Amino acid sequence: MRRFFDSTDKIESHSHDFLSLIYILNGEGKYEMGGRMYDVSSGTFFICNPDVTHHRILTGNQRIEEFHVGISDLRLKGLPENHLIPKNEEPLFDFKHYGQAFLNSIGEVMVEQQKNDETSILMLKCIIMKMLVYIIKERYISVCKPKKPVISLERYEKTEMVNNIRAFITENYMKPLSLAQISANTYLSPIYVSKVFKEAVGESPITYLIRIRLSKACELLENSDIPIKDIAEQVGYPDAYYFSKLFKKYFGVSPAHYRRVKEKPVFRVPSSED
Repeated sequence: MRRFFDSTDKIESHSHDFLSLIYILNGEGKYEMGGRMYDVSSGTFFICNPDVTHHRILTGNQRIEEFHVGISDLRLKGLPENHLIPKNEEPLFDFKHYGQAFLNSIGEVMVEQQKNDETSILMLKCIIMKMLVYIIKERYISVCKPKKPVISLERYEKTEMVNNIRAFITENYMKPLSLAQISANTYLSPIYVSKVFKEAVGESPITYLIRIRLSKACELLENSDIPIKDIAEQVGYPDAYYFSKLFKKYFGVSPAHYRRVKEKPVFRVPSSED
């Protein structure tokens, strides 16, 4: 569902007998859709009904990362089979309310594809159904939203994203990690991820990562005789000097001192990071 294309990929104009959702994740170029030409870039989204001709046009060094999903057996009242919008309607679709939620769902699809376990097919169907609901809500019923919704969908999506980031950091703290890598796991921008995470947790993803790493280091310092250099490597810091410097910054003492004292200092975020 996620593919990369460049100017060497030559594809003639074609059509399908199923519905196609085409979202440009990165890059820029042109797209022919139903005989019309469109400039495309990150965030461009097409709803391509069955039998509508389309193809991408890339020249020179242009490269595109594209998310594409085909959907069949779709029946909406008042529309032909496998149609999501009326025939001859503009295929270029612009989200005003559910764009971020739709993009989050694309990220969920990619994560589920990577898992590829016995439940993945069912999960993918559920996620794609959710994507269709976002489009339907945006296109047909967004203007009819109640004044006081029972559930805040945006809040739910943000909570789910924060929980996924926490789990990802907890499972991978011992590996080299940056904000860009943490964000890539959610398929969202680093700025957005950092903002939402800090609003929910009270600290940035990187400070949270440091907290997890140093708390694991404290466990090893208290419960083992492992050399500090080895502890540093086990919690994701190959440079023992940097590890010791960071440890002292957040605990006020060196790792060696922490190991010796009975009354252990607690993790404290420096005021400059508040």
